[in-house]
Amino acid sequence: MTDTNDKVAAYRDWILSQDLDDVTIEEGANGGLVLKGEGVDGWVNFYDLDDQTVVELRLEKKSDGSSLFFLHFELEDPERARKLFLEMTSVLDTTLHQEPRHVLLSCTCGMTTTFFANKLNELATEFDLGYDFCAKPVEEAMEDGTSFEAVLLAPQVGHRLKEVREALPGVTVLELPASVYGAYDANGALRLLMEALQTKRIVAKGDLRFARDFDRTKSILSLSYVERYDEPTISYVVLVEGEERLRGTLVRSWFDMETAFNDLIVTLRLNGYPIESFDAVGIAIPGVVHHGKVDVWHESGPVTMDVASRLSDRLGVPVFIDNSATAAAAGCYVSQADWDDLVFHAQPIGNLVCEEGYVLNGKTRSGRKGFGGTMRYLVGKFALSMSLDEAAWRYDGMCELTACHLGSVICTVAPQAIFVWCDLLPDMDELREELAKFVPEEAIPELIPVADTTGSRSWGSSRFACSVWLSRREVAREPCVFWVCVE
Repeated sequence: MTDTNDKVAAYRDWILSQDLDDVTIEEGANGGLVLKGEGVDGWVNFYDLDDQTVVELRLEKKSDGSSLFFLHFELEDPERARKLFLEMTSVLDTTLHQEPRHVLLSCTCGMTTTFFANKLNELATEFDLGYDFCAKPVEEAMEDGTSFEAVLLAPQVGHRLKEVREALPGVTVLELPASVYGAYDANGALRLLMEALQTKRIVAKGDLRFARDFDRTKSILSLSYVERYDEPTISYVVLVEGEERLRGTLVRSWFDMETAFNDLIVTLRLNGYPIESFDAVGIAIPGVVHHGKVDVWHESGPVTMDVASRLSDRLGVPVFIDNSATAAAAGCYVSQADWDDLVFHAQPIGNLVCEEGYVLNGKTRSGRKGFGGTMRYLVGKFALSMSLDEAAWRYDGMCELTACHLGSVICTVAPQAIFVWCDLLPDMDELREELAKFVPEEAIPELIPVADTTGSRSWGSSRFACSVWLSRREVAREPCVFWVCVE
């Protein structure tokens, strides 16, 4: 343990030497450190688990205790540990020094909205929400509103909603319901505003959002296992009544499912979420998954493990497991309301093996023994204009390879839309041109790019996944945990 203790001491000393604007760093309990800024608290804690030292980095808002940053990792690589701390301080700096978001309330003359704006400012200040509200008549709003992030119209001028939106392109314009405005319900108005701005931000980033109904009464633990060569990770999200309450990542220099779950259960309990409090646990993993069973390769050949039943018996909570690509496809389905037949295609840089997930007629389809979407056996059969090794790293090669895969999907499944994740292939128009060499233009469906919000270059579509408990039986076999692409 001497080497480990030396690493902890060196890491603590390095953190204490950091000069952070408007933030103090103090000694905390049990050898940890505490970061204090205006409206924000942070912690660096150390835990000994199975002869390993695990570091916890955490940021919370003082006003409501909501999480801004939460991460666990093993203290193995000092350089990487410093990098993770600097990422946390970047979030802290942004939180402390963000400019207020200006919002305009508008009615016929601005008198009643001035009173409402004052109430909203009081609430925004009390909870440190970063909003600044003012009031103007609707005519002035159409002239001056371009400098505001959002404009809220009173019900008496709601009939001018379309006119105001056309006058203020790029500005979020909402009509406040009479039940909210008439009662001067500042909480209700803020909730509507924040939901609208969040939706706008997600759509602008190219990410996906909820569009179909799901049951918001459940408490869900979502786990996403990512296979990386050097750092196997489990990302986890806690959803309570449809709202994200906790997010974090366990990063390991080695991986053992049993130990990882033990560490995660301890972490959740320390944060007030004992495992028995969840209605379900959802897991997205790479590989072949069928009916909760996972095919694992050993030296003697493939072995099928009933992972879902085993974990469910152990945890005392229903456990649902899906292949990562199937999970992402279901997420794409839940995120929109235009298509009932779609495909999610993930093509990692530097790796010829892609994965696909399917939703057909509103239901996921993984096929016999979960083999659907396992595309590795087709790669060597395509007649490319270059070697496979070249194609894995070249833009034109990746475009050609992806078109070959999608051409076969279009000719067999004929989906209404295809969601494509490939950082090396962001231009869907060029992909469409390449596809037109295989199939008629009129047969090519909508092609929607999906951003890798994690920055990970390794394959792991489960990094997109966050579980949601659906009540729509037509979506799947039974109400179960599905997955939605999120930031």
